[in-house]
Amino acid sequence: MKRIAAPASVFVLLASLAQAQSPQTYCTAGTSTNGCTPSINANVQPDTANTAGCVITTTGVEGQKQGIVFYGIDNTGFTPTPWGAGSSGFRCVKSPTKRLGAPQNSGGSAGLCDGTYVIDWDAFQAANPTALGNPWVAGDKVFVQSWYRDPSAVKSSNLSNAVELTLRNPAPVPCVTTIPGMVAIPAGTFDMGSDAASGAPYFGHSSQQPVHQVTISYCFWMGATEVTQTEYSSLMGTNASFFVGASNPVERVNWFNAQAYCAALTAQQAALGNVPAGYQYRVPTEAEWEYACRAGTTAEFNVGASLFCNQAKFGYSYHSTSSICGSTSHVPVASYAPNAWGLFDMHGNVSEWCFDSFAGYSAAAVTDPFVTGGANRVIRGGAWNGNSSRCRSAYRIFISPGGVDSGVGIRVVLAPVIVP
Repeated sequence: MKRIAAPASVFVLLASLAQAQSPQTYCTAGTSTNGCTPSINANVQPDTANTAGCVITTTGVEGQKQGIVFYGIDNTGFTPTPWGAGSSGFRCVKSPTKRLGAPQNSGGSAGLCDGTYVIDWDAFQAANPTALGNPWVAGDKVFVQSWYRDPSAVKSSNLSNAVELTLRNPAPVPCVTTIPGMVAIPAGTFDMGSDAASGAPYFGHSSQQPVHQVTISYCFWMGATEVTQTEYSSLMGTNASFFVGASNPVERVNWFNAQAYCAALTAQQAALGNVPAGYQYRVPTEAEWEYACRAGTTAEFNVGASLFCNQAKFGYSYHSTSSICGSTSHVPVASYAPNAWGLFDMHGNVSEWCFDSFAGYSAAAVTDPFVTGGANRVIRGGAWNGNSSRCRSAYRIFISPGGVDSGVGIRVVLAPVIVP
């Protein structure tokens, strides 16, 4: 599979998102009389359900020293103050504070800087549901610091630096969690493809045959609408669409642009704790797309055997007495009724990139199919400038992954990671 050639600006964006949403260290650590300078940090931000796997670790502590880890919830207007006259460390957390458990021994070897304190934030909060700060709300701040025994130092003790944590919502649970703007798609089995005849009104083609059974073994989420120009430009900083409209679908984006957008969206939402383990934002596979488009239907369209001008944005209906639908451009997303699963514009408006390379079908039943390695990528759904036959649930066509068109856009899924 060809690697995505994302613009340099995308990598800058991903780095800044990761930095902004990771636990942030601050303040000055004290150096012990034995020359050790402890440092505190956390592996991830905690969440409001205590399920994030947040572990707070202080390293570089002098071995075999007693210590405690404590936290506060409000540093507003607080200026770190020296731990004592002549101390190299600072008190970095404003009162009131709460100990994160009983005193610990740092372990390691006496006289060496190999000691550690380890705190399981989730376990402590679960065991102390009325502790300082509870009940937690997404966006709440936590300021954490370690104190350790140092008999020869000022006040016979010293302090590490501190870490600032930000509570977030728990990661979505497939098949359970509602995500704004996304539709939960259940696992299931359907018949993929079409045996429609080659003539009007469907213009069936061998590339859509044979009809075969496909099982999607996992739950996933799909964007209720195509990605809008506002959504795309706010994340990527650009909008190359020919027909400009904030709520219209972004278009003139190639397959590589689509992958870059999905990578940036994954990074943004993962940093906020909004991506389940093993999931990613990406464009759908062909099978995911057709399964979601059909939404349990078996006719040529998810609205039945015919598609009329008032049901989708496309150019020409082979089922309408007026035929010409008067379409000169795409329209704002969700301008027409959704399918049975709540997905808008699966027929018409703009065609949508799929993850797969284009290949022929086999008659054998398959589970979670995905095709890679080919030169071209699949697009699905028909567009504002096409006819009704191109909007069919089973209709498929391919173009070069570098191609751009005012009739091709993006719809995202939050689905299991695919490794080509």
